[in-house]
Amino acid sequence: MKAFMKDVLFFRMEHGENFFDELYAMLKKHGIESGILLGAIGMLMNFEIGWFNAEKGVYEKVKYEEAHELISASGNISLKDGEVFAHIHVSLSKPHSPAVGGHLFSGIVCNTVEGFILPTGFKLIRLPGDTFRMLDVVEDGE
Repeated sequence: MKAFMKDVLFFRMEHGENFFDELYAMLKKHGIESGILLGAIGMLMNFEIGWFNAEKGVYEKVKYEEAHELISASGNISLKDGEVFAHIHVSLSKPHSPAVGGHLFSGIVCNTVEGFILPTGFKLIRLPGDTFRMLDVVEDGE
């Protein structure tokens, strides 16, 4: 993985790297606890995506082994129970198949993933909850 930080963090992940392992290592290295994933493109394989079933209060997950083009990724970086948490949604496709998308739970980089993260000037946190944990802002002094 390669990362460069000025006002915005640019990152490039390489073939075979674990998407979330690399992402969390990069965020830690650059001291980012709250931010916006402006976007990412590339390819993922062996990935798991899901959709929150509000009636059941659980995520329904699907695993895909074959490589898919990462059409788009967006999301946010916040603190959840004091730990950095990346909430990322993706759209992916492969030839001759409809696109798939949802909440990204895991994935391995195929070829490359390139993206940009904008650190926020304020702290984002996930509120406590049994199933769904809403995003909130902690203002200075709270």
